[in-house]
Amino acid sequence: TQSTWGTLNLLDSRTFICAPVAAASHRRMPLLRTEFSAYSVEFSPFFDNVFAVGCAQHYGIIGQGRQYICRVVGDAIEVTRSFETRDGVYDCAWNEANEHQLVSGCSDGSIKLWDLGAPANPLASFAEHTNEVSSVDWNLTRKDLFASASWDATVKIWSPTVAQSLRTLAEHRYCAYSVAWAPSRDGVLASASGDGTLKIWDLKAPSSAATIPAHDFEVLAVDWCKYNENVVASGSIDKSIRLWDLRSPAAPLAVLGGHGFAVRRLKFSPHAESLLASVGYDCATMLWDTAAPAAPILHRSEHHREFAVGLDFNLFVPGQIATCGWDNAVHVFAQGSVVPPTP
Repeated sequence: TQSTWGTLNLLDSRTFICAPVAAASHRRMPLLRTEFSAYSVEFSPFFDNVFAVGCAQHYGIIGQGRQYICRVVGDAIEVTRSFETRDGVYDCAWNEANEHQLVSGCSDGSIKLWDLGAPANPLASFAEHTNEVSSVDWNLTRKDLFASASWDATVKIWSPTVAQSLRTLAEHRYCAYSVAWAPSRDGVLASASGDGTLKIWDLKAPSSAATIPAHDFEVLAVDWCKYNENVVASGSIDKSIRLWDLRSPAAPLAVLGGHGFAVRRLKFSPHAESLLASVGYDCATMLWDTAAPAAPILHRSEHHREFAVGLDFNLFVPGQIATCGWDNAVHVFAQGSVVPPTP
């Protein structure tokens, strides 16, 4: 280990993003306790109650990993499948073209491809990165591609059917912590790095399309607005989230402050243009209204007892969020709910 982790037609989106799903706070909320620290959670793009959780033993510093496949059944979570890895799993992403497949980014620099319908797994192991794979993301428009970011400072483009990477993007000067494909622009992606920058890449070009000096400290997270292809958000160990308009990136659109420590992961909602969620090293989960920069904080919850590092929205259940953390817990809840702390 070299580094520390420094389409709904909503007439009133603010009312929607503030309101929990009816009666959600009046019943027990789904909770999964994992044997290892939970690093990443991602809902299936095919099923409304299925999600994956990537875990790492001993906080990901040393030891093995595990990839869980789970489903929500009523107010409980069932583990339907799990895969063991020699080293920790730092991130996971579902294959957007195959409901049975997903990839895991591992702390030994490898990427495992799992197939829930195959008799033997992993289906493939990609081993080009020379340091930890910190982020994996599947392309939403070209569903035959996924990307990985690594502490070796590179971003790689892969096809699940090709043994070698299709391309290596090697302009960052320090660890690449996060990678995210644009939701509607073919071949365009963003990466966040410990060198303090965001880079925008277009695979049709020989080099990066833009470099944004986003923060004075390490940038741990990046995501695209699902409704505006020109807007991205970045999260940093400086405790802030910054919104960027790629057409005029000289200064951020807004700076969102509220986390007490590093912002580890952030996600834009697939259901409301201005809704952003984040988790951080202050153990907090926060919801933000990016359309109200003067008073952006919608909700704050500290239901995790250790670093909160994983986050996702359910594409099929508006208002449903999953978070996970180093307290060996995965919580599934309705946005705005009072979430009981991890026992």
